Amino acid sequence: MVSRARDDTIASINSPAARVSAGGVSEGPIGLVAAFAWEVRPLLRRRGDVQKEGAIRSFSLGGVPAKLVISGAGLESSYRAARRLLECCRLRGIVSIGFAGGLTDSLSRGDVVIAERVIDARTGETFRCIDALTLVATARRGDLLCAARVITSTMEKHSLAAEWNALAVDMESAGVARAAAESGVAFSAIKAVTDAAGRSISIDFARCQSDDKSFSLRKIVIEGLRTPNGIRDLWSLARGARVAARALAAALCAPGVR
Repeated sequence: MVSRARDDTIASINSPAARVSAGGVSEGPIGLVAAFAWEVRPLLRRRGDVQKEGAIRSFSLGGVPAKLVISGAGLESSYRAARRLLECCRLRGIVSIGFAGGLTDSLSRGDVVIAERVIDARTGETFRCIDALTLVATARRGDLLCAARVITSTMEKHSLAAEWNALAVDMESAGVARAAAESGVAFSAIKAVTDAAGRSISIDFARCQSDDKSFSLRKIVIEGLRTPNGIRDLWSLARGARVAARALAAALCAPGVR
């Protein structure tokens, strides 16, 4: 059974999640969930202590042990991956990391966003983020919207920003947040912006999904080649992904990150 706590955090009734304080986390590694390997490739290159056991990569961030898993696209995939990680590891908290799209004109490609709350656009549920899991010394702070699909038009980005008062949008953070709430561990989200609010993308990403709902790089390229302005958008997306991945790695590995 799920209830809405007074601060709008979603937590199981009488579960430890309802008792996690704003600054308190337990001991143990920090769990990290990213949608795609390319989101964290520069991060892993910067770490000299990466060990892989099955689907889990282990390393340290600022002297704190971390456990990373790749979930695939979407809220349900991230929820399942986070649940598996929480079931096999005793974590002090879990963080959704990776890419997001900017919803406001104040964000540029490569900016890093620390979520204060994650909002599930499907249900309106909100998940409070714990400051002790920030991991990043300097970034923009604000609400992160989790949507069920890729938001491609400038008009819709601005509309969502106005409706939800959110800085950025992704597709995975609410899944990780829900898994954390059910397990009674602290949660946070750190995202790097791949595309600004002022630019639309012509590619129809709904046509680029495989049977398991994950995105197929092959289908994205094919859709880009057949779409007016698609080649331009493919180059822009590729560049945005490179910039965002490097910015995320730099932020997580910056001196002074706790």
